[in-house]
Amino acid sequence: MALAFNFLPSNGFGNALRSQSGRLIKAPSSPQATTSSSHRLLVSAGIATFSFAGLRAKKIRVPKGATSDVSDPDSSSKNEYAYKMVKIACIVTLLPFLFCLGNFSFDPAISDFSLEYGPHLAHPALRTTSVLQAIMVFAAVMWREKYRNDPIDRLFAWLFVPEAIAHILLHWFSHYHAFANFAFAYAFSAGIALPGFLSLLCYVPKEKKLPWLYLALYMTTQIPIVAGLTNMVGPAKMRLNYANINTAWITTPFFYGILKRWKDVPKSPVFLATLTISYQVAMGIMGPITGASDLKLYDPSCIFQHGVVDIGFGIAYAASILCGVFRPNVPRPAWD
Repeated sequence: MALAFNFLPSNGFGNALRSQSGRLIKAPSSPQATTSSSHRLLVSAGIATFSFAGLRAKKIRVPKGATSDVSDPDSSSKNEYAYKMVKIACIVTLLPFLFCLGNFSFDPAISDFSLEYGPHLAHPALRTTSVLQAIMVFAAVMWREKYRNDPIDRLFAWLFVPEAIAHILLHWFSHYHAFANFAFAYAFSAGIALPGFLSLLCYVPKEKKLPWLYLALYMTTQIPIVAGLTNMVGPAKMRLNYANINTAWITTPFFYGILKRWKDVPKSPVFLATLTISYQVAMGIMGPITGASDLKLYDPSCIFQHGVVDIGFGIAYAASILCGVFRPNVPRPAWD
C-alpha cells in the first residue's frame, strides 16, 4: 500500500500539462509540495476505518436466522423475478452511453481537464483511497461468499463491485482514454443505481410497476447527465457538479422502499450512506466546484474532502454487504 502513495502520477499530469490553446505549461506545484502530509492523514484515516468496519481477517459469527432460506430448494425459483429485473437494469444503465458516443472522441487541446481536475484525480492520496475502498468492498464480498449463502444477499453484494472497479480506473488512468472517461460516468450513474435497484425490488415486492417506473425515470434523467459526465471539452468543474448532484438524485427513490420497511432494514448502512452523501453534496456546494471558493481542485483541502468521501462510501458499501438487504430473522421477499 505504501507503493501506491509513493507512486507519482503517470497519466499525463507530470512536469508538463497542456493548456486549452494546446501549448505546454508547467504543472501546478501545489499537489507535489503538499503530498506528504495529506498522504499520512488519509492513510491514518484508512487504517482507522478498516479497524472500525471490522474487515480484518477474523471469524465472524452469523445469526442462524440470517440464512433462513439457504436450505430451501425453491429459493432459486422464488428469486427468478429479481434476477430477471437486475439483468434488465444492467442493460438499461448502459443505454444512456449510446446517446453520447461522440464524447469519447475529442481533441485534447481544447479540454481544460489537465489544468485542475486531472492533477486532482491523479493525486497519489486519492489513488490510494480508491484502492482502500475497493479492498473494503471485496473483503466484504468474500466474507459474504464464505459465511452466508442467501442468494439475494450474495447478488446484492456483487452489485457493488462494478462501481469499486470503475472508481479505481477513473483515478489511475487519464480521462483522455475512453475507458477511463466511461468509468467516471459509470461510477456516478449505474454503479450507484444497481445495488439500490435490487433493494427497491426487495423492500416493495408487491409493487411491480415501481421498478419499471424507476427504469423509465433513470433513462429520462441519465441521458443528459451521462452526456455531461463524459463531456471532456466542457468545463471540468461542470462534470464534478453533475457527479455530486447525480449521487444525491439517483439514490432518492430507494429511500421510499427503505421507509416502507424501516423496521426490517439494517440501520447502520443507511446512516453511513446518508452521512457520506450529505457531506459530498455539502462540500460540492461550498467548495470550488460551484465557484463558492477560490481553491484549486488540487489544493490539499479538496484532496482531503475527496478522500473522506471515498473512505466514507467504502465503509457504507462494506456495511451494506455485511448486513445484507434485511435484518436477521426477517422473512425474505416473495415475488408472485
